Amino acid sequence: MNLQLINNITNKYGIIVTELIENTKASENYVRTIFKQVGGFVWHTVVPYQYRRSGLYLETEKDVAEYLVDIRPYFTKEAMDEWRQKEWLSWQNRNADVTIEFFKVLLSLKEETEFPANDNPARRIQDIKDFGYTIASIPNSSGRKTSRIMLPIPLYEMMGYETFTQKFKNRVIKLLSGINAYEARETTHRGLIPDHKFSEVRWDEDTKDVNDDNMTDEEIINKFQLLDNQRNQQKREVCRKCFQSGIRGSIYGIDFFYYGDKRWDKKIPKVGKAAEKGCYGCPWYDIEAWRKALNDKIAEK
Repeated sequence: MNLQLINNITNKYGIIVTELIENTKASENYVRTIFKQVGGFVWHTVVPYQYRRSGLYLETEKDVAEYLVDIRPYFTKEAMDEWRQKEWLSWQNRNADVTIEFFKVLLSLKEETEFPANDNPARRIQDIKDFGYTIASIPNSSGRKTSRIMLPIPLYEMMGYETFTQKFKNRVIKLLSGINAYEARETTHRGLIPDHKFSEVRWDEDTKDVNDDNMTDEEIINKFQLLDNQRNQQKREVCRKCFQSGIRGSIYGIDFFYYGDKRWDKKIPKVGKAAEKGCYGCPWYDIEAWRKALNDKIAEK
């Protein structure tokens, strides 16, 4: 991404981009931006241009520039004051006594590093994101705290990660016979997690499904595999790296793919339902299918 190419388009609109920021842990990218409005009002902020939770994925300087021009009206003093008042009132009706204190800090719409004492502050920030608010998390290479800044732009539809009732979880485990896909054997059910074969890092607002007892057995078998927490976290990391680098993961260091190869097919979208096709053949997508294909390959020799 070239800053000068972006500024060549945005400067005439009173928009200056000063820095590219990459948050590799969250698989998000931002531009540090200055909005200059008629009348002299100036606002400094950090704008995501690749933001998985809302399905925003801009790849060219032209797309980024046009997006900044589109959201510029939200950064006038009047618009920001109105947004603050409206959103603060909406929180009064939510049962979120702890999270509201974090929201209050973020209402400054400036970079913030100091939040109320809490055992899990990252969870509080995620709760706010789950309500549809756009929050940029800016890592600091000097070892200081990550700073966060909320943007006064329209809320995207609540998404977050899919959750399960205990009843649904038990049904999935029973249907899949309690088989840990990574271990290829039945393990203690207490430690098993229904894992989405299609990684959440590539979801958008149209990808989330409701997991309920109306889902057919066939749908569950196609959608889930069982992993323990350690392997579930390992898969998340593998999928995150694939999303960032375009290089698909491996298991046991074996570079075998029953469909495609180690490189993500660039003709396939990076996010959304259509992106699932790019996961086919990856060992982590469907570990049992990968194991069977590998055994079949070995048997041919």
